[in-house]
Amino acid sequence: MEDDKLLKDWQEPALQWDEKKARRMVWKARLTLWRNIIHILLIIWFLYMLYMLAIQIGYKQLGKEEELVRYATTLIETHYSGVKVGKWDYPSVELSPWLTQETTMPLFKQIGKWELVVGSVTVKKPFWGELSYQINYQQKELNDRDGTFDFALPRSLTGDSPIREREEQDYIWDQLKHISDGYVAEMAMSSLHPQTPEQMRKLLSKYDVAILQMPVYAGELKTFKPSYTRSTDTYVPFLVLRPEVLYDEKSRLSQTTFHLNESVESAEKQLIPDLEYVLANGKSRFESYDEPRLAYLKEHGITVYGALVTGPVRELEKLRQDPEFHEFRLGRIEVWNW
Repeated sequence: MEDDKLLKDWQEPALQWDEKKARRMVWKARLTLWRNIIHILLIIWFLYMLYMLAIQIGYKQLGKEEELVRYATTLIETHYSGVKVGKWDYPSVELSPWLTQETTMPLFKQIGKWELVVGSVTVKKPFWGELSYQINYQQKELNDRDGTFDFALPRSLTGDSPIREREEQDYIWDQLKHISDGYVAEMAMSSLHPQTPEQMRKLLSKYDVAILQMPVYAGELKTFKPSYTRSTDTYVPFLVLRPEVLYDEKSRLSQTTFHLNESVESAEKQLIPDLEYVLANGKSRFESYDEPRLAYLKEHGITVYGALVTGPVRELEKLRQDPEFHEFRLGRIEVWNW
């Protein structure tokens, strides 16, 4: 018995020591494992940073930022009436690890002599695939949808019977009547007959207004049918004739004009190259329209059927008396800055 007790007393410290040693070994193994994991994560992070640095440097060296901004602004400004994209100070373009480009640019409207920020557009372009964009328009009122305007196609272009007399839109003129002289506004109107851009400029030259844009007819309903129309085919998606915007060979903005009053000829010369650029440098939701449009414009030239203008409210009221214009749309109104 005494020998058994002595043996037990001797084994217990040995067992305790073995348990401590085993625990230390377990903790040491855990620490080694975590240290190895941290080392692996640091190596992965370092390689990731090297990868991101390399693609960012390569991206800037290739001038892809400028190309994305040029493509997005050209696409939006030639397909959406009533807005301009802020392109004077090139915004920064973020590049994801999967090579998706993303940037956000301000949207402007010209009301009188001022250019007002009315929203923003966020553009995304994956390495492979179609450019996508989200227009975020700052509404001033519930029915201030997206700041764009529709224009009614002249019936001579669609083959319909001509309108014998234009409809009066008394609510617009009633609004203007109650606005004092110290305000400017934007107004869109359609023409009863198709015009060349120069003819449209001459029609409006007798009024003290700035011509911002003109809707372009490019074969809609005659040579191809858009997927959506409105009001018995009177309203269709259209191209926009905008003031001249020029870029250098590296897609950097080199010159821009603020209105069409003195730049109709240069704007007209620029539209077809702009459309060719959009078709050649990416895919968009307008691609199926723009291919037949381009062919039509090359064959028939540029025809417009309305205008978007800005000026003093008293001067806009005078447009009502012009027998060529109808389907007026009143836009934003601001304090005098003419």
